[in-house]
Amino acid sequence: MSFNDLEQGLGSTNVIDADEDSVQYKQLTQRIAQQIFHINGNISSMERLIGLLSGPRDTSETRSSLHDVTEATRDLIKSTTQDLKSLSTYNQNTVNILDNKQIQQKLSKDFQKVATAFQKAQRISANKQRECINQSKDITVRQLDTLHSNEEQQQQQQQQQMQSNALDNEIEYNELLISEREAEIQNIEDGIVELNEIFRNMDLIVNEQESGIQSIYGNILSVAQNTKQAADELMVADRYYRNARRSMCWFMLIITIVGILIALILVIA
Repeated sequence: MSFNDLEQGLGSTNVIDADEDSVQYKQLTQRIAQQIFHINGNISSMERLIGLLSGPRDTSETRSSLHDVTEATRDLIKSTTQDLKSLSTYNQNTVNILDNKQIQQKLSKDFQKVATAFQKAQRISANKQRECINQSKDITVRQLDTLHSNEEQQQQQQQQQMQSNALDNEIEYNELLISEREAEIQNIEDGIVELNEIFRNMDLIVNEQESGIQSIYGNILSVAQNTKQAADELMVADRYYRNARRSMCWFMLIITIVGILIALILVIA
């Protein structure tokens, strides 16, 4: 096997590796775009469920659905953050590096946009949950006052006993509801803190990408300037070569004419 054959073989391997990297890079960008789309859809669902809180449709199913979609969105944001980090350090062997950097920057900004919307939805959810807790506490206080008032009465009528039992059950339910909402608020606040850390990491990624794009632009301009300078130098060298060649032709013509004249003079003599 010749050296040329080896060189051609290595070149083919590099092309295959570059194609595989390009395919993997494209798959990663598509996955990130899909995750951003799903996050945006989840936020719409969250906003709809938050609107049901403290209303007639504020049921355990509503709160459970809100909790589930919030957790699912938080997990999506975590996985998307990791994918964006992988994308920013991806080893590419493609000639479209500038286009890829711009794609990365767009995905990062789109992700920041939906992450900010999710953060806002979490805050609204937490505030709405607090309002519900305050309402439940007020109701519980009034119910306790009613219960104590009934207990102070000496009448042992069955209806009053049934009312007292119903109040006991409702008070217990409200206390359980308050406990659940407080736990959910704590969970949301923890998620907000975690998302703030993600924001700081994303700012670093976006800044690095913008710096990388500026660096690429700078390299392109530098190469263009060097290429133009080299072309100018080639033109100057070519002009010098043409002038030197023209001068040499004239010099040879003059020498030839002088030689002919000398030969004629010698012949005549």
